[in-house]
Amino acid sequence: MSKAHVYVLGGGVAGLSAATALAEKGQGVTLFEAAPQAGGRCRSFFDKQLQSYIDNGNHLVLSGNINAMRYLERIDAMSTVDILPACFPYLDISTGDAWKIDLGTRRYPWHLLSPKQRIPGTKFSEYWQSRKILSPGRNDTIADVLRPSGNLYDKFWKLFAISVLNTSPEEAAATLLTPVVRETFGRGGNACRPVLPKKGLGFSFVDPAIAYLKRHGADIQLGRRCRSIEIIDQQIRRLDIDGMNVQVDTGDVVISALPPSNAADLLPDLTVPTEYRSILNCHFKIGANPYKTPVTGILGGFVEWLFVRGDIASVTISAAESSINKEANDLARRIWQDVAPVLGAGTDHMPPYRIVKEKRATIAQTPEMVSLRPKTATNVRNLLLAGDWTDTGLPATIEGAVKSGHEAASLALNR
Repeated sequence: MSKAHVYVLGGGVAGLSAATALAEKGQGVTLFEAAPQAGGRCRSFFDKQLQSYIDNGNHLVLSGNINAMRYLERIDAMSTVDILPACFPYLDISTGDAWKIDLGTRRYPWHLLSPKQRIPGTKFSEYWQSRKILSPGRNDTIADVLRPSGNLYDKFWKLFAISVLNTSPEEAAATLLTPVVRETFGRGGNACRPVLPKKGLGFSFVDPAIAYLKRHGADIQLGRRCRSIEIIDQQIRRLDIDGMNVQVDTGDVVISALPPSNAADLLPDLTVPTEYRSILNCHFKIGANPYKTPVTGILGGFVEWLFVRGDIASVTISAAESSINKEANDLARRIWQDVAPVLGAGTDHMPPYRIVKEKRATIAQTPEMVSLRPKTATNVRNLLLAGDWTDTGLPATIEGAVKSGHEAASLALNR
């Protein structure tokens, strides 16, 4: 192995996956992260009001997410997650209808086509029409492709799509949902099993990665922001890290795993997506509660997904632009009206809560913004990009972030 060094800017999941993949091969790595902790949007913290650890936001990883699973295996974090059966309960709180989508373990869940097994109110023809998601046009939206499937769109695809893309189906790029369907549903039930952290996202995706990097001799510098990048003759020569000059020698590589706006500030010639979508999360301290279902899809109300772990019930609302600026107490009460009956609790007494707003949770995953996603390699010879907003071919999810880091690490090693 040469003495060339790799500098990773950004300690989110993309940066951590790049750094750990490099360290696995014995490559020297320095990781700079502006925040006092790593993880970015994928982190856990102790909330004093709830007296519990909660996640910054809810992220659902599936067993078919090959990059995320490889990452967890590398950092020895598989023991920190539960891999559940591919069975997803749904509840329409406007009608009281409840059903389960049980994908089983076979490659093709033909049983779902049986009138007794399929989603209530759906027809066989609607499932057949859904095949169009496998070959959408470049400018097609989710609604363009899947809305003709009728009740199946209303009771499954709409919720699934907005959760994956964090963009309303009427404007979200259908091309980004295609690889998700192929990677999960297309590989059968064993690829659709929910992978849920036992304690929290940070304890599975972040802390083990930091420990792995330390064991492999990586230099981890938290609370250190990159202020400027000096480029001479299409090659990075120097990094200004909070006033500390870091010389980038010939043969060294820099991987920028920063958010798009930060990367654009440091690299003015870089084209990045410029529109974002928000996510609203609410965590309730419900105490002892008989409702033990880890994940429930909810239709007909304000909320979309309910996650229950221990004595914390968490709710996620994607593409939350219309709600993100409302008062926390008003939001919590509106959310509690939806989830209290599901939990078997009264709506009058709302438990302690914590609202977490992410105004720039992901890029807007519209066809226009997708066309602005940059490739991993750049015109600067020793600069590579990583991040869920780069052109991975996947949506801006944990899987997309990890894939971007793996691709950047692979290119860095080849150089």
